[in-house]
Amino acid sequence: MSAQNRFVILDCDGGSDDAWALMLLLKAAAEQHVTLLAVTICGCGNTDLRNAARNMYRILKAYNRTEIPIYYGASESLIPPIAPLDDNKYFHGRDGFGDILPLEIDYKLDEVVQNEHAVVAINRICTEHPKKVTIIGVGPLTNIALCYSMFGDGFANAVKDFYLMGGNHQGVGNCTRCAEFNFYADPEAAHAVLARTKCPITILPWEPCMEDRFFICINWRLDELGALAANTCSAINIMNKVERAQWLPSNFKSWIPCDALIVAAFLFERVLVRKKSSWHATVDLTGHTRGQMILDHLQEVDKFPKNVDVIELLDADAFKKIARWAVGLYDEFVVEHSNGNGVL
Repeated sequence: MSAQNRFVILDCDGGSDDAWALMLLLKAAAEQHVTLLAVTICGCGNTDLRNAARNMYRILKAYNRTEIPIYYGASESLIPPIAPLDDNKYFHGRDGFGDILPLEIDYKLDEVVQNEHAVVAINRICTEHPKKVTIIGVGPLTNIALCYSMFGDGFANAVKDFYLMGGNHQGVGNCTRCAEFNFYADPEAAHAVLARTKCPITILPWEPCMEDRFFICINWRLDELGALAANTCSAINIMNKVERAQWLPSNFKSWIPCDALIVAAFLFERVLVRKKSSWHATVDLTGHTRGQMILDHLQEVDKFPKNVDVIELLDADAFKKIARWAVGLYDEFVVEHSNGNGVL
C-alpha cells in the first residue's frame, strides 16, 4: 500500500511520548510510508489544549512539516472531574514537556492551529477518504467519542481502523490502583468508543509497557540514542531536554514511551508485537475500578462479540532499532507496504 492510501490522523494530548509518536509518523511520512493528514488535540489528558498544541507544533517545526494541520478538540472530559488533578499527577509536567522550555512560539499558535474544531475535522477527513483513514489515539478518547455522538453511523462507517494506547488487560493501573491514565481521564469516552466502533481496534494497554515486561534503560535513551542523534535529528535535542527533566528526577530505570509504542506497532507489527489476542472489551464507569478496561475472560462470544485486538507483549530490542530509525541512525529499516508490517 502506498503512502497515498495509508492515511493517518494522530489524536493526542501533547506529552513527551505523544511527541515520540509524532516523530515516528513524521519519519514514516518522510519515507512515503504514510500520509499524516492531521494532528488533533485533546485537552483533558497530559496538559491543556494550548500546551499540547504548542508541544506538537515544536515537533512539526523541527521536521519542517508545519503545513500539517493542528486542530483543537475537547477541552475537558465528557463528565468533567469534580476537582483538578494534583501536580503530582502531571507526570509530563504542567505543560506536558517538563515545564522547562520557553514559550517563544506562543504568538504563533493562533496562526497555526486551524479554526475548524478537531471533532468536525476528524469526521470530515474520514468521510472524504472512506475506509482509508487510520486514527491513532494516544490520549483520552474524548474527541473520538464526540465524533460518534455528533455524526453517528456516518462516522463509524467511514473510519478504516483504530490504534489506541490506553486501558489495561490485567487490572494493573498507573494513575489509580486499577486504571490506566488515558482511559481514566475520560472513562465515558473510552466506553463509548469501544461500544460504538464498527471497524477493527488494536489496543496497547498499560501492562506490556511496564519495565518488568518491556525494558529499555533510560541511560540508553538519554546518553546513547540522545547523544548519537543530536546531529541527525533536531527534534531529539528538544526531547533530550524534556525527558531528562521528566525521567531522571523520578528515578525511573526504564524508558517507557507508551504512545510511540502503539505507533511502532502500527508501522512494524511483525517485528515489534510478540503476542496479540482478541477480546470483547468495555470500560467500568463506577467505583474503585472506574476507568479499568474489562475483558470477557469467560469468552461468552455469543453475548459479547470480540471487538478489540489487545497487544500483550512487545519486543524491546526491536523498538530500540525503530527508535534509531526514527532519528536517522538506522536507515536500513524497511516498511513493507503491502501489509503494513516491518522487516529488519
